Amino acid sequence: MNRRQIAVILLLALLGSGLLATLQYLAAPRIEAQRQLAAERQLLDLLPASLYDNRPLAQPIALPIDSLLGNRTPRSGYRATLAGRPSAVLLPITARGYEGDIQLLVAIGADGRLLASKVLQQAETPGLGDLILPERSSWLVGFAGKTLNDNAPSWNLRADGGEFDQIAGATVTSRAVGDALQRSLRFFDAQRRYLLGEQP
Repeated sequence: MNRRQIAVILLLALLGSGLLATLQYLAAPRIEAQRQLAAERQLLDLLPASLYDNRPLAQPIALPIDSLLGNRTPRSGYRATLAGRPSAVLLPITARGYEGDIQLLVAIGADGRLLASKVLQQAETPGLGDLILPERSSWLVGFAGKTLNDNAPSWNLRADGGEFDQIAGATVTSRAVGDALQRSLRFFDAQRRYLLGEQP
């Protein structure tokens, strides 16, 4: 190979590298936007689209370390609005399960009603405690529509005189999650004006 051929190969390699870097640079904003949309869909899938017209994740609400939330570090909640009025909030909450922490996300309507909940992270026993996951069972759906005004005993598991079935073989997990959902409503009730952005 002569010098000219080597120079041509090097030039082509440089041009290819430059083209690749340029394409990556141009695609980065689009890739990031898609990543953010995917993250939004994962968090916002608890809220019916008819319930909000804002971008709740674009305006996080600072949440303190709080025993009701069970979060040991400051976290963010999110406010959904419809026609400029608050319609719901999303709150992260931690339950202490059988195998460790269970990270949940709850959607609470402006009227204080639990709209929906989902598990974001857990390490419960496969085949038992992991039945809290929506792809494994619909157990969490049974809590939708509950409020703090419902009789306190009704929040308990049937084994404890309440209305909720526990997951067979996972009573500790079931109690922990049910308790966490009730705590989220108590936190909402105590912090309603702040969470809904109402003036004091």
